[in-house]
Amino acid sequence: MKPWACLAWQPLLLAIGVAVGGGMAARAMAEQPVPPQIPRDGWKDCEYNDKPLACVDEQLPGGLKIRWKDGQSMTYRAVSAKGKDASGSDLLRDRLGGIWRRELYVQGNITLTNEANGNRIFVPLRFPCKPPLKGEVGYCRY
Repeated sequence: MKPWACLAWQPLLLAIGVAVGGGMAARAMAEQPVPPQIPRDGWKDCEYNDKPLACVDEQLPGGLKIRWKDGQSMTYRAVSAKGKDASGSDLLRDRLGGIWRRELYVQGNITLTNEANGNRIFVPLRFPCKPPLKGEVGYCRY
């Protein structure tokens, strides 16, 4: 090879080095830890009789507590250790004496149905997807 021929290879080698180095930088950026994703307002998109009403649920040993955005709250406790209906759903009693059938779905969503009066409560597992406010981290990942 002539001495000047190796100069022709330098731009090509430089381009390969930049491409490989750039790929490493992109991979390093992708592997950085994701900041925690925190719900913006802390309220879930619940429903009472198919009408949207924000709520917060708290799982209790042997029960459930729901606090509604309108200021109301209710605690539901298991009827008994064997408190299941014929379909295998849990039976819960509210503090007013109402009996509710709790159904837990595969996605983690919960419905409570009061068969005496037809009232129905839906509580989703996850918080709703809302874009983050300026300077905050969003909490929805797709």
